[in-house]
Amino acid sequence: MQATWGAFRQADISRDNYRIYIALHYLCYLGFGAHALFIPLFFWIGVPELAIFNIFSTLLWALAYFLNRAAHHREAVIFAAIESVVHAVLATYYLGWDSGFHYYFMTMILFLFINHKQSIVTIICEALLVFAGYIWLYNYTHQLDFVGGVPTAVLKSLLLMNIAVNFSAFGILGYFFRVASTRAEEQMELLATTDTLTGLFNRRKMRELIDQEVIRYQRDRKSFLLVITDIDHFKKFNDDYGHDCGDYVLQQVSKLMKESLRQQDVVARWGGEEFLIMLPETELKGGIQAIEKLRETLAATVYQYGQNTFSVTMTFGVTTFDGGCDVDGCIKRADEVLYAGKRGGRNRVVSTSLS
Repeated sequence: MQATWGAFRQADISRDNYRIYIALHYLCYLGFGAHALFIPLFFWIGVPELAIFNIFSTLLWALAYFLNRAAHHREAVIFAAIESVVHAVLATYYLGWDSGFHYYFMTMILFLFINHKQSIVTIICEALLVFAGYIWLYNYTHQLDFVGGVPTAVLKSLLLMNIAVNFSAFGILGYFFRVASTRAEEQMELLATTDTLTGLFNRRKMRELIDQEVIRYQRDRKSFLLVITDIDHFKKFNDDYGHDCGDYVLQQVSKLMKESLRQQDVVARWGGEEFLIMLPETELKGGIQAIEKLRETLAATVYQYGQNTFSVTMTFGVTTFDGGCDVDGCIKRADEVLYAGKRGGRNRVVSTSLS
């Protein structure tokens, strides 16, 4: 899946087209491989017309593959669909109904639906055309004077081969469409819970995680810490170096906080240059030590932005959730001691026990 998603990024495919991209990507492998095998097979059974046509078929599937990778999905689907229908008609015309090439018409119905940008009216019209072609082929190949000219044993082998190819096509379309849909849902969830600039959890997700920690506290009676922090003199970075520099500072500080805290600790962007940290199952004394270490690491880090070199300091307000008040009250207490720290000179850790 990681390799697939990497190809998605390289092709610069828009997120809403990922489903069609991934399904068609692997279908092209099947189409190219199957038609490449048909070339010598049709020469061997004495139908050179189909062998020559399959040379063009392999080229069309290769073209569809590269068009799909280049984000031209509509064109890729058109080429693949036209090839599939024409090939099914010609092969059934030359070899007869028992060769099994008519099964490609059934696969085409599913194939029509992978292009989600087509209107339902267009899809219905295309499906009716496919159905009409299928009925025509059936009637044509079941005339009394129809002669396929291919031995029964060969027809049986072709039938089994075509059944296998069509089952594979259904499997590819179904499986990879499911994979792509799952991935798209994960991305939607990520966008709904993550701050796009910093990559940290957003306010909504943090409240959800805090609520879960409250439930754990009610069960195990293990307190946890909430820490409000913001960047000292943040406005100066925007005023002196521009808002892009301000974004850079937010990103770097967010990354450093995530790297410096424990794996179970959670950091969220609370708003603007303000962050909220939750330290699960942590006593006040140990939590203050951890936050003090974080403060020192932040203050000691030197950043380079363009021609400018600077460091960043932060002030922290720490409080304990121990059932004495609700979450909002706890956050308010942390906010109050944060501003006490601001008034006291910034670049410090202040807790409710010291306020």
